[in-house]
Amino acid sequence: MTLETRRDGMDGSEKPGSGPETETTRGGHAASPDADSRDAADRQVRLAVLEAENRQLREEYARARQSTYRRTAIGLVAVGLVALVGGLGFPDARTVLFALGGTGVFAGVLTAVLTPERFISARVGARVLRALRADREAMIDELGLRGNPVYVPADGVRLFVPRRQNRPLPGAADLTDMFVVPADADRGGVSFHPTGEPLFEELETVHDRPIDATPRTTASVVADALVEIFELADGTAYDVDSETNRVTFEIDGTGLGDPTGMDHPVPSLIAVALVRTLETPVRVEITGDDPLTVTCRYDPRSDAATAEATADAAPDDVDGDDADADEAVNGSETTV
Repeated sequence: MTLETRRDGMDGSEKPGSGPETETTRGGHAASPDADSRDAADRQVRLAVLEAENRQLREEYARARQSTYRRTAIGLVAVGLVALVGGLGFPDARTVLFALGGTGVFAGVLTAVLTPERFISARVGARVLRALRADREAMIDELGLRGNPVYVPADGVRLFVPRRQNRPLPGAADLTDMFVVPADADRGGVSFHPTGEPLFEELETVHDRPIDATPRTTASVVADALVEIFELADGTAYDVDSETNRVTFEIDGTGLGDPTGMDHPVPSLIAVALVRTLETPVRVEITGDDPLTVTCRYDPRSDAATAEATADAAPDDVDGDDADADEAVNGSETTV
């Protein structure tokens, strides 16, 4: 008796409806909706995992920075306490040890109090600044403004972008509005709050005395502030030319995005400081990037005096224009 075992495909026969695999069947299997949905779900899961890991890394970095400050504070306090105890045990060196101990304790407490609670990377600030700059540039383009920006003393300091180049500046009262529309339309433009003004106000609170109203003193204070206080640069050098009314800065390692763009905080702080101390308009020229060169030009005899004189003469000019217009209208009526 013979026992046969049959298996599909083993004896050369095929299942009903089955056949050789074709490109059509393979393609249909690869492009199935279920597979695409699974791939999309996997990508979403991986993206969520990466975001969570990135967030965790940022938090750990912030905690590490804070723990570094805390360890420094604890070390300073410990050294101070050891010095104080040593001063009690060694009368001959008591004065030196007490001074060292008091300094260490004070430095430790100061470090613990001044430890920042949150760290914001320069990349975040650069992206925020880029959005602000894009809005301003779009507004300038929409209004068709062709003049070069100038920092002017008006309600503190304003960054004025004129409609036309080489035109007298409007009066200080007109510059307090965002959209400057004086009697002479060619002298109009837009007036922004510069990014450097809040930084200068912070600098005034930190500085122990008022800044002298001289270009050299102002340049020295701002150069130190850029590196030591705001950490917006790695190094600065400046030159003051009183004969040509020019202040030039060479800056290494600037942060917060493109420093050559409109109203970047670094050149803006320099210009605002000069405007606030000298009380005169300042024009800024930025060249190069290694090192960055910021040239500020001020001329109180031309810009400020011309703007004031033009503002005072504006009503008379308007009256004269009205009188000429009336005379032309009357003459035309007589001719008719």
